[in-house]
Amino acid sequence: MRRYRPWKIWLSRLLIALVCGFSIYFATDIGTGSNIITTAIFAQSNTETASNASAPLAKLPAISPAEAANPPVIKDSVKKSTPDANPLGMNNLVPFPSNVALPMRVGVALFVNNISKINEATNTFESQFDIRYVWKDPRLAFDTGEMGTNRLEFGQETAVAKLATIWNPQIKITNIIEKDAQIVPGLFIHYDGKVELIQRVKATFESKLTLDAFPFDTQSLLVAMLSSKYNSNQIALSQDQEDLNESGLDQDLKVNGWKPQGITFKMTQIRAWNGAFLRQIEARVGMKRIPNAILGSIFTPFLLTLIVPTILTFFSNSELGPRLVAWSGSILALVALTFTFSVRYPWLGSNSLVSQIFTTGHAYQLISVLLSITLLNPDIARRMDRFIVAELVRYLRWIVPVGFLGVLITKSLLTAFDW
Repeated sequence: MRRYRPWKIWLSRLLIALVCGFSIYFATDIGTGSNIITTAIFAQSNTETASNASAPLAKLPAISPAEAANPPVIKDSVKKSTPDANPLGMNNLVPFPSNVALPMRVGVALFVNNISKINEATNTFESQFDIRYVWKDPRLAFDTGEMGTNRLEFGQETAVAKLATIWNPQIKITNIIEKDAQIVPGLFIHYDGKVELIQRVKATFESKLTLDAFPFDTQSLLVAMLSSKYNSNQIALSQDQEDLNESGLDQDLKVNGWKPQGITFKMTQIRAWNGAFLRQIEARVGMKRIPNAILGSIFTPFLLTLIVPTILTFFSNSELGPRLVAWSGSILALVALTFTFSVRYPWLGSNSLVSQIFTTGHAYQLISVLLSITLLNPDIARRMDRFIVAELVRYLRWIVPVGFLGVLITKSLLTAFDW
């Protein structure tokens, strides 16, 4: 039997230990190195993000006339970091002008380019319009000879940057739904310090709709503008003839199912939480509904549910059984029609014209059923004076149906013409 020497055994064990040690060392070194690289990249990413996020818009340099005429190309990464918000909502640190008469006048004009949708269920409407704000800051006056122009122009990104370096009234649209809102600014600074800010706004707006007169209703779509930072002693939102001339509706404005009526403005004043009064201007776009299609969908099925039992009851010698069967079917049909309209128009209240018409129809059905089982019932009529019954039936045959139609027409006309 072959024997191994003790030194060979210890040598083999030592070699195995050295190999295991080197393996563990290299594995640890590789893992540590990967962790260090990952941490460095993560820290670098956070540093870039923090620097971009913390760079205040107010520190952007002022734009020269040459840069305004040929705006620099902005990289996609910078565009993505620019917030899509109202430029007037920026809280810059430029102080209020000190050499102007108070309250400073801020002219407001609004021109509606398009109204794409009016949603009665959510009390909203979608629109695109141009808002023009005008104020005068003597600090921005410049020499036309030195500048070579009497007006400086800034558009989009350059307008946002320039707004961060000058004072602005920070006017906001209070009823705008900021989600998916698009606001594109343009800025003009005149040689005498006059500032014109034009914003093209495309968004959804909240506006309370009054639907009691549906489908003869006229809605007033609201756009409310307010500066919550400056009170009525500092700025005054107002309109002169120039602002009124710049306001209006596009002559080609068309909204499906609606007819534009014009635009009106109203100055209001609200009280802030600190007791100060804030000046607010409300622009309202009048829209009158075109009721033709809706009237057909309401009155046609409504009258069809009543015409057959009316003929059987008042203008034929049918027995009591067929009359009651006809009115039972009419009642079920009108209930189904009422339910259908409540699902189709869930925003209609109990005071609406449609609800009143359906209620009048149910009342007419009740009266007709009571007449069918009393005066128009031969068994009951035999127990009464036949001359009196005959005279009553002769009058009721025309008074009930014609009176019912008269009530419907009167309600509709009073609602349509707002008498």
